[in-house]
Amino acid sequence: MAEFNSWMALHSAMQRDGEAKSVNRATVRRVASFARPHRRTIVSFLLLATVSAVLGVATPVLAGRAVNAIVEGRATSTVVGLAVLIAAIALVEAAVGLAERLQSSRLGESLI
Repeated sequence: MAEFNSWMALHSAMQRDGEAKSVNRATVRRVASFARPHRRTIVSFLLLATVSAVLGVATPVLAGRAVNAIVEGRATSTVVGLAVLIAAIALVEAAVGLAERLQSSRLGESLI
């Protein structure tokens, strides 16, 4: 995914004129004071994002194992089991994605 997001905008703003710019400590404290009341939402969002990333990696790994099982001539039940596991992960990943978007929107709406 090559989309320009807020982190990329921040990075490019910090790198203008060819040199990195430091962030004032007062600015960091000010941003932290805005975030402090939303710690629980921020932490839950970060946890959901981490779970989503792990699930996103698990699917191709399991698909590779399914291909290896087919090539090695293992029992059909092994391949079916891996396929069912991949489908279950897809469902969980969808639910986690919805929860992640909900937390993201709550966080965005409460800070703005």
